[in-house]
Amino acid sequence: MKYVIDSKTYENHINDEVHLYGLLHQLAFLAEKAKDEKDLENLAETAKRYGEIAEEKFSAWRIPGRYLVFGDRKDLAELKVAELTPLTAVLKEHDAKIREKQRAATAHDPAYIISGGAFRLLVGDLFDLLAQYNFLRNRVVEVKTEKRLARLQKNLSGENPSIRRMYRRWGFAEDQGVTCYDILEATLRRRHLTPYDPEEAAEDGIGCGRCCALCGDHSCEDDYD
Repeated sequence: MKYVIDSKTYENHINDEVHLYGLLHQLAFLAEKAKDEKDLENLAETAKRYGEIAEEKFSAWRIPGRYLVFGDRKDLAELKVAELTPLTAVLKEHDAKIREKQRAATAHDPAYIISGGAFRLLVGDLFDLLAQYNFLRNRVVEVKTEKRLARLQKNLSGENPSIRRMYRRWGFAEDQGVTCYDILEATLRRRHLTPYDPEEAAEDGIGCGRCCALCGDHSCEDDYD
């Protein structure tokens, strides 16, 4: 199990370790230099005071006393809850914040998923429209007489069957037509697009990859791949 510790809590432990090391080192120095009864008395008094400091530190750490006797890691459960946060919880909160930002960013510009077939269909129709435009442009440019103009007008007076087929593929009924941009957009969205919600995608089991690398949980890798 991996955890995240607040930097202040971590630094406090480091500072306490340095402090205790300093006390122990000082005691060792005094013991080495002791030469007479007065030095021994000073050593004993210093050791007593340092012991009181150690007790104060130990009390502040909130380590259960039974842990000193049995060394059972289960006795540290409450201390872990107070000082540590499971890495999985941190990653979950992080991902939730990312999804919230995504929802806010797409509130007025929603995201959609389009199938490969629908995408190719729309690209094909766009290409056909472009080709028909170029063809019609060339026909108009070639008009030099009133007779050719009348013939062109006659050819264009009827409904273009290829355009009607496009309407059907786009999702319009036989008696419908494109009369404005909004109608075309709404029809294409309803027929060919699927709303995309990052949070729902995550809940469906799409792995993030990061959690597998950090926490060792590979349960989501197959879905992610």
